Amino acid sequence: MKKRRRKTRRIKPFRFIFSILFFVAIVVGGIKLISIIKDDKAPKIIENLENKFIEQHGKITIKNIDTDRQFPLKNSQFSITNIETGVLVDILVTDKDGLATSDLLDYHNIYEIKQVGLNPYYQSSEGDSLTVEINKDNHEILIKNRLFEHIKHVSYTEDGEISIDEVYIDVPTVMQNPELPNGCEITSLTTVLNYKGYAVDKLEMADIYLPKVPFYRVDEQLYGADPYIAYAGDPRETSGFFSYAPPIIKAANNYLDVVQGKEEPRNISNSTHEKIIEYLEQGVPVVIWVTLDLSEPMLNYSWILIDSGEMKDMPVNLHCVVLNGYAGDNVHVMNPLEGQVEYNADDFFQSYIELGSHALIIK
Repeated sequence: MKKRRRKTRRIKPFRFIFSILFFVAIVVGGIKLISIIKDDKAPKIIENLENKFIEQHGKITIKNIDTDRQFPLKNSQFSITNIETGVLVDILVTDKDGLATSDLLDYHNIYEIKQVGLNPYYQSSEGDSLTVEINKDNHEILIKNRLFEHIKHVSYTEDGEISIDEVYIDVPTVMQNPELPNGCEITSLTTVLNYKGYAVDKLEMADIYLPKVPFYRVDEQLYGADPYIAYAGDPRETSGFFSYAPPIIKAANNYLDVVQGKEEPRNISNSTHEKIIEYLEQGVPVVIWVTLDLSEPMLNYSWILIDSGEMKDMPVNLHCVVLNGYAGDNVHVMNPLEGQVEYNADDFFQSYIELGSHALIIK
């Protein structure tokens, strides 16, 4: 019986060499690891490895407050845009504590923060925007806003709402006398134009830009302008009478066209008391018609309207002033016969309504 020869497994040279090198690498690596641990370098290396494989994020927290009173400002809006990509990544809206926090943002990205919405009583913050590079867990940013100059006093409720207590728009004082004894309307308009920065004179406005129609008589009948179309008479004369808002708006447009002004005169007649207050809170003075002493209109004079032939009774105690603020139960008024004065708000608006609710603004 033949014995079976046992086969001998031969190790290939390249596998043998590889095995030796692998063993040597493990030994050397172990020695280096022991050295690193002895030198306290391990935590740093582990942290670097974590940073490689774990993406880091941070947040932006905005606090928005009143510059002077330090009150938090609710419902302010801020955009956050990735500067590199131009992508809008978030819109933040502040809460009643004036705070708003972003979602998580990638480390080392740079973001532009811009205030894009604000309580209408406040001015925008200084500078158009600011930039933040995310390199920590939370970037806290304080943004301050100041009330508009015409808002003199406000109150804050517990839920962060703002209530305006006093408004005063610093319009100049322009008196109609002695040159314009019946020029309260054009003088009031001149006041507002001056406030807007236009160096125009009341006489220039009355003589050049105001549409006027003189009175005349036929068979003892007095004929005159429709006060919705032109000023009846001449404001320089004691026999001059008045106009309502449209001719005054025409005068404003005539002037603004010549000087290439950008403002827009608007007829806001029939506006409610509340709407007129809104204009004041926006910093817009109101040219408004009332009676001389806020009493009931006295309709004891009449003439035939040239355009229609209609006989029309006219108020003889009509007056035009600039409403430029309020405080408590009173309103601030630039009266071209008296200067800067105050009236009871209820009496003032009652007179405005009884006279027909005539008013205009220049936006």
